[in-house]
Amino acid sequence: MALGVDLRRIELPSVDRRTLVGIALAALASVAVLVATRPAPTVPVLVATSDLAAGVPLAQLDVGVRDVADPTGLVVGDDIGELSGWVLARPVAAGEPIVPSLLRPPETVSASATMALSLEATHAVLGRLSPGDLVDVYVTTGGPGEDKTTVRVATDVYLVDATLRPSSVGGDRVDLVVAVDDPLAATLTSAAAAGTIDLVRVGP
Repeated sequence: MALGVDLRRIELPSVDRRTLVGIALAALASVAVLVATRPAPTVPVLVATSDLAAGVPLAQLDVGVRDVADPTGLVVGDDIGELSGWVLARPVAAGEPIVPSLLRPPETVSASATMALSLEATHAVLGRLSPGDLVDVYVTTGGPGEDKTTVRVATDVYLVDATLRPSSVGGDRVDLVVAVDDPLAATLTSAAAAGTIDLVRVGP
């Protein structure tokens, strides 16, 4: 037996407009929470896992990786890779990131020998020098009553070691060990004999 149903008489339940708005706002809030709690993308950068010395190839140092959200001004990478032979111009404390301005390429330390220089601090950047620095070397010649002449005799000389030796007599001195090849050693020896040497630190 068939039942006769008048569809026109069936009324659908009404939904309050405020209910719809509430549902929509709840959905938007859920999406906002998901976006806000989603971890920000990170990039691996190189950091010092212990105190790092200047002038030592990175491959011989404790260099680690840290993930950061903003790698601006840092060295990006998950290992030292092609930087293994590079050195630091300044010591870096444990936990600090490594920045490009502190890195020196291997060719700056390719000299085959080292020699020592000892200069008054006033002629060696007041002693504000560190292993890994590059310096230009100037020599000033001319005796008493003569015109003095200053010329640059060497550029980008690599400092293997630099030690400030304070003194209350005669002024502070800076003891240096520099990387040289035979021609540079001869140039520096002649400069020391000919006049007064001054150093100018180059780079950062």
